[in-house]
Amino acid sequence: NRFFCMPSARNRILGAQLYRYDLAGFLHWAFNFYFTQYSTRPLDPFVETDAGRAFPAGDAFLVYPGEDGPIDSIRGQVFREALQDQRALQLLEKLQGRDKTITLLEQHASAPITMKRYPRGKAWLLAMRQRCNRRIAKLG
Repeated sequence: NRFFCMPSARNRILGAQLYRYDLAGFLHWAFNFYFTQYSTRPLDPFVETDAGRAFPAGDAFLVYPGEDGPIDSIRGQVFREALQDQRALQLLEKLQGRDKTITLLEQHASAPITMKRYPRGKAWLLAMRQRCNRRIAKLG
């Protein structure tokens, strides 16, 4: 899961991991769980952020209720960037093949990317995406 207290880079690496292992997706609990634990009563996530003291503040929802639809959270925005990274890697794969794309993806990583071992900082993620974008521009 992607918890509120995790650094954004931990949430964004998911796009690279989904691409690397050709995963169709994953289960995310609590996209909009505006209730206390065990759904005993509804709550206002702007006021009661911890699902009735059941979870760390913010973990029970990725979006917030708005008058005109959901209001995105920072975690939601970062996850969108992760999915955009995944789509960029998929496009690059179509242009140059999977092996070359994985090589580009894992460039400057200290070891092959796994679900437990991956670059931890935003600098690596941003540089990876920049390499990917440059290669797409060159080949496209």
